[in-house]
Amino acid sequence: MSIARANSVGDAWAAARRLEGWAGEARVNLVRVAAILAFYAHHLLNVYVFRDDPTVIGPFHVATTAVAVAWAILAFAIYYLLSHRQVWPVLKYAATAGDLALLTLLLAQAGGVKSPLVVLYFLVIAAAALRLSLPLVYAATLGSIACYLFLLGAYAWFQVGWEEYYSNPLVRIPRTQQVIFVLGLATAGFLAGQTVRQARRLVRGYPVSIPQGRED
Repeated sequence: MSIARANSVGDAWAAARRLEGWAGEARVNLVRVAAILAFYAHHLLNVYVFRDDPTVIGPFHVATTAVAVAWAILAFAIYYLLSHRQVWPVLKYAATAGDLALLTLLLAQAGGVKSPLVVLYFLVIAAAALRLSLPLVYAATLGSIACYLFLLGAYAWFQVGWEEYYSNPLVRIPRTQQVIFVLGLATAGFLAGQTVRQARRLVRGYPVSIPQGRED
């Protein structure tokens, strides 16, 4: 490949990352707002309509509302920056870190690793691929794994207690379940990375070709 060709290919990928990265950030933020509304509306239904779980009222309701408000402020700040074309390279990392921090804070209030909301870490990893950034995919994957391990430690050390955790099988999280979940997060990160690599191949003009068989 000539130097001019290599430069043009590199410029095409840089332009695609810049434009589609902005569009991807906007799509992720739209999904973020929709998710906040959907999950918080479900929480309000549990508090005021269904009323079949007494643990969702009181301090938990206050904490959940505070997290929802903080998440909405994050979404509005990102919308403001995107609408003014202020897409700094650090923005996608800050947004992902904010999602991980707020999700972990919410899970800490909602039962930790035993909460079904723990699967939302997979959405953080999936969202990273829309920004067309491999480093962001790595950061989201490692960050999700670190947050899950943090919740495991908090559950065993503080929520249940170290001695109770290892003496009572009813409250213990099976090691197999822990390993499978971490492997699932790692696999999701691998697939997200492959999505970015495939997009890069298409932009650079190197799609995977299928050789045609010879006719006898």
